[in-house]
Amino acid sequence: MTLRFPGLIDVHCHLREPGATHKEDFITGTKAALKGGFTFVIDMPNNPEPTLSMEALNKKISLAKEKAFCDVGFHYGTNGLNTSTFEQAFSNPNVFGLKVYLNHTTGSLLIENQVLLEDVFKSWQSQKPILVHAEGEEKLAMAISLAKKHGHRLHLCHIARKEEVAQVQKAKAEGQKITAGVCPHHLFMTKEDAKKMKGFALMKPELGTLEDQQALWKGLRGGVIDLVETDHAPHTKKEKQNPPAGGPAPFGVPGLETTLPLLLTAVSENRLTIDDVIRLCHTGPAQCFHVSIHHNTNVEVDLDAKYEIKNENLHTKCKWSPFDGWKVKGKVLRVFLRGEK
Repeated sequence: MTLRFPGLIDVHCHLREPGATHKEDFITGTKAALKGGFTFVIDMPNNPEPTLSMEALNKKISLAKEKAFCDVGFHYGTNGLNTSTFEQAFSNPNVFGLKVYLNHTTGSLLIENQVLLEDVFKSWQSQKPILVHAEGEEKLAMAISLAKKHGHRLHLCHIARKEEVAQVQKAKAEGQKITAGVCPHHLFMTKEDAKKMKGFALMKPELGTLEDQQALWKGLRGGVIDLVETDHAPHTKKEKQNPPAGGPAPFGVPGLETTLPLLLTAVSENRLTIDDVIRLCHTGPAQCFHVSIHHNTNVEVDLDAKYEIKNENLHTKCKWSPFDGWKVKGKVLRVFLRGEK
């Protein structure tokens, strides 16, 4: 059975350009997006050359216009010291939100100083949301409290724990303007997979327990979780296999090409419906981030196609997936951008 979906939206990508193009770039990353049915992706700011200034933002926009095969937007970044640039940033139509890091991850944008953090929330005078990387109950509660205090729309990236689902549910019940995303790797893998795959299953947040996973699925189907975000974060096989002496492998896994087939496989197993997939990968992201998709931008999918995910068939530059060898059902046939195949 062939079905036509509206163009999918991924609000959380790391396309690695500029500064780390040996992992990915706008060409390979957006080709991977189209292969996975995503026609619009939003790039994160934590490059080696972080998106902390208008100069850095404009450089990214220019590179994407020159190279990208699908539509690309951007989240602005902050280290707490660039609040004077916020007005210019949120006025830019290519910017869809401000990303704030409350936990250590790839890059150098972690903000631990409470005074700086307060100033960030106070200074972002926009209806565009603040997105937070906030792992654990304490950090999540801090983000929710700051957003409530300053009247901001808040998006909680990649929630991964049972307790975090409960916190989101509580904040929503109290009427707070809050949305939450979940990543496919947290839906389909657990700590047990990480033991076997080592660095190739190392990401932030790290994989959780079966109980965490079950809570995420419940939140997904019940509307507590608003969207699926890939957190596409490619690193080379060499970087994952041979981390610096005494250190962990770099955090992150690719996901643009495997997210839709995994979700469609869940549909075939009656864990989700087609309407759920559209809500989580199109309608939800569009509403949360005010993304407009042209009515002739869509994705043709064969729901009955069965195949195996194989590293060698991927378009991402890193050429590997944590789901290599997984058998899935549901394949992208064709993608149309504004009517053009």
